[in-house]
Amino acid sequence: MNRVHILTDSTSDVPREVAERLHITVVPAYIQFGNRSYRDDASSEGLGREEFYAQLPTMPDVPTTAVPSAHDFGTAYRNLAGETDEVIAIIVSASLSGMYDVARLGAQQAPGLKVHVVDSEQITMGLGWMVIAAAEAAADGKSAPEILTMIEEMKPRVHVYAMLDTLEYVRRGGRVSWARAKAAQVLRIKPIMQVARGDIIEQGRTRTRRRAIERLIQLVRALGPLERLAVLHTYAPALERFQSRLADFCSLEQLPPVVVTTIIGAHVGPRALGVAAVAAK
Repeated sequence: MNRVHILTDSTSDVPREVAERLHITVVPAYIQFGNRSYRDDASSEGLGREEFYAQLPTMPDVPTTAVPSAHDFGTAYRNLAGETDEVIAIIVSASLSGMYDVARLGAQQAPGLKVHVVDSEQITMGLGWMVIAAAEAAADGKSAPEILTMIEEMKPRVHVYAMLDTLEYVRRGGRVSWARAKAAQVLRIKPIMQVARGDIIEQGRTRTRRRAIERLIQLVRALGPLERLAVLHTYAPALERFQSRLADFCSLEQLPPVVVTTIIGAHVGPRALGVAAVAAK
């Protein structure tokens, strides 16, 4: 029996092959548009990410997102009860989603299992890197307290930066005004955003994609030596060129560019580009 099992939600963007190799359980969120609801995974009930981003610009209605139910989490925990003594559930930032509270409620449905629910204070592969590091530590035989301490130490070193192609999808979600989004569209402004410790911080605006990419590279360089680095995108152009520019900062060979979850993509839109970096100790 494994001593510690790692669980997360699908917004972590941990690639499926990595999750399978490290025995990570992923609980899918949901996205809905039209009259249909889809799981955020690659199952028959899921919606392919390439299909989603191709359709997004022409969707007449704004896609809506939903967290898994407490029952979904409870089922996932109970399924692990015969395999492990303890579960560490590392969840998307509680300041950005209700997922954390639901994951805690779900733990009450598995009374025979010790469950630790952790607020990652991150999204996409910022969360994903914590999940992967925790699963690697569990595979090495680390105890739950050791892994929980490692995650807390890691949090301030994790940074997600992203360039949005437009503010239109943020506007649809009610995050910015119509006037601001329209002005940004007319001026072709590309906002640069950061997620750190649960906060979303604007790191600047540029008038072209080229300048936005240069700004992203500057931000990564400013972090100093890196332990881990992932390229994030929502089917952005010039992806390979951007990835090659980052090769000097950290090896990207073990993780291909990550297509961002539809749950986040519904709010940032297509053609976005970003990174999830873990600064070295």
